[in-house]
Amino acid sequence: MTKTEILTALKQMTTEERLEVIETASRLMREEIEEKNRIKEERNKRLRAAAEAAIPDYMPGGRLHDLWSSDSEDYYESKKETLGDSVNAHA
Repeated sequence: MTKTEILTALKQMTTEERLEVIETASRLMREEIEEKNRIKEERNKRLRAAAEAAIPDYMPGGRLHDLWSSDSEDYYESKKETLGDSVNAHA
């Protein structure tokens, strides 16, 4: 049903019927908004839990600590040592 058809149908209704349609449409929109917010909150909770679960991996002694730690060796410098100074590690 198009917007024009809906507006034409509304004109043919009584005031009470139009009010009922408006109230129903408003309720449906509120429910849709609440559902979207619930889904968003659940997704945020899952993301938060995943991030918190990964923290130990980035702590000293963790599996990923050396990849991001400021006290670890520079990645490009380590590539130069491995490949030799004649190779551009940034390429």
